[in-house]
Amino acid sequence: MDNRLTVSYGRLSQEDLVKEKEYSSSIYNQLNFIKSYVKSMGLIVDKEYIDDGYSGINFERPGFEKLKEDIESGFIGIVVTKDMSRLGRNFLETAYYISEYFPKYNVRYIAINDCFDSNNLGDSEQQIMFGIRSLINDRYVKEASIKRKQVAMAKTEEGQFIGFMAPYGYRIKKMKDQRFLEVDEEAANIVKRIFTEVASGKTRQEVADGLNKDKILPPILYMKMTPSKKKKYYYDWSSNVIYRILKNQTYTGRIVKRKSMKQDYHQKQRQGIPIRDWETIENCHPAIIYDELFEEANRKLKQIKKREKKDYCGLFSGLVICGTCGRAMTPCRVQKNDRKEQYYFGCGKVVNRKRCKNRKIADSRLRTIVKENLKDIMNTYVDSEKIVSKVTKDLLKNERLDLKISNLKEDIEFHNANIRNLYLKKTTGEITLNEFVERKEKEVKQKEQSEQMLKKIMESKNEKIRREEMIEKYSQFINNDEFVNNSVRDWIKEIIVYSDNTLKLSFRFELGAPKKIKLY
Repeated sequence: MDNRLTVSYGRLSQEDLVKEKEYSSSIYNQLNFIKSYVKSMGLIVDKEYIDDGYSGINFERPGFEKLKEDIESGFIGIVVTKDMSRLGRNFLETAYYISEYFPKYNVRYIAINDCFDSNNLGDSEQQIMFGIRSLINDRYVKEASIKRKQVAMAKTEEGQFIGFMAPYGYRIKKMKDQRFLEVDEEAANIVKRIFTEVASGKTRQEVADGLNKDKILPPILYMKMTPSKKKKYYYDWSSNVIYRILKNQTYTGRIVKRKSMKQDYHQKQRQGIPIRDWETIENCHPAIIYDELFEEANRKLKQIKKREKKDYCGLFSGLVICGTCGRAMTPCRVQKNDRKEQYYFGCGKVVNRKRCKNRKIADSRLRTIVKENLKDIMNTYVDSEKIVSKVTKDLLKNERLDLKISNLKEDIEFHNANIRNLYLKKTTGEITLNEFVERKEKEVKQKEQSEQMLKKIMESKNEKIRREEMIEKYSQFINNDEFVNNSVRDWIKEIIVYSDNTLKLSFRFELGAPKKIKLY
């Protein structure tokens, strides 16, 4: 006698919730419907598994994961759902669970409205119906995804707000089934203050410090937001919060159509759309900031960023090491009579209560030394003829690699199509379960081999691309002295300055032992 449990599984997505209006009622009705059916079989439902507000597109749902855990532990003998769409709407994955996963653990699966019972598979018409319904469910999800995008775009075009939460400074105003933004005067005054202060020349951090000093609630606390694990939140005003507000075009009365997108409805992660490609709709709601102030604040934001970086901009930052105490030397700025700013590196670190008295070296002198030594290295170690030959061969190889990559991608898609066809043939009874398993394993194995080859080729291609980039750098360096200013960190590992008027260059590639260079 099988003492394992008879369980029910109910699922409701956010889209179902909108349709059903009464969220808990829908789940409740599903489970009661299953209970009545199981009772008519002379059994009882021992346990219920529920996923509240989870899509059927994928199977990453907490209730379903717990169901799988109990199945694999050997506790469950029968799983019952209202219909197959409650189990899932992705055809391939749903077919996998019904035709492979449940039989593997000797679990009987029943979909009541679809008249499907895995213990009664003799009826070929029922098998065909399973395949058709699974395809319809998968097609339904795809069409629903397209319709959601169309509806969202139409609402945005009408000036409606479709976001989950209004931006700081606004609140959502509901009119029948429509949602619009209206100004929250208290928060809007803070937004105006932020734009005005940045436009007047203050840095983001200075603005944030002023708001914290005045004990102004930051957005997350003022709006009583519920933090999500996937996002970073700031519980005080910070430069990052100020930056987000300054860049938000919503404050000018515009709405951005789309900031991210999905290429396919199966895709989980959304891809960001570059700011230059954003499309906006004008005059959707009351503006808090007029256009001139928005543009001025963002213009000053760029100027302030440049001003903040005006102190030594980093060509040799962190590379210059004191040969006396072994610590990084500090860049310092001096202004000459001609008002031109110049930089030098000095030490001055305190070691054992004594200040390091190593020499100073000008940034301009370092540039000259590095440039001259790199030129000498290039002339000594680089054969231009070999480089040209090597680049030519690599380019030819890459052309062949591109063809191999294209062929392998086609081969992988070919095996995917074969696997999908095998599922259909099995569900329609054209092949037996044993034939299905055997042929599927063969297709999967061939597909995996192609995927491994593709991975190796892509890695090889990336190595060649990196090598070509380095060769290009060598060539540009020989012909253009200024190029060294943009690639010092690709070449130099560290520059050690000694008190005896010498320095040592250490490179990131093998050229024998680093030699000391006389400064003067």
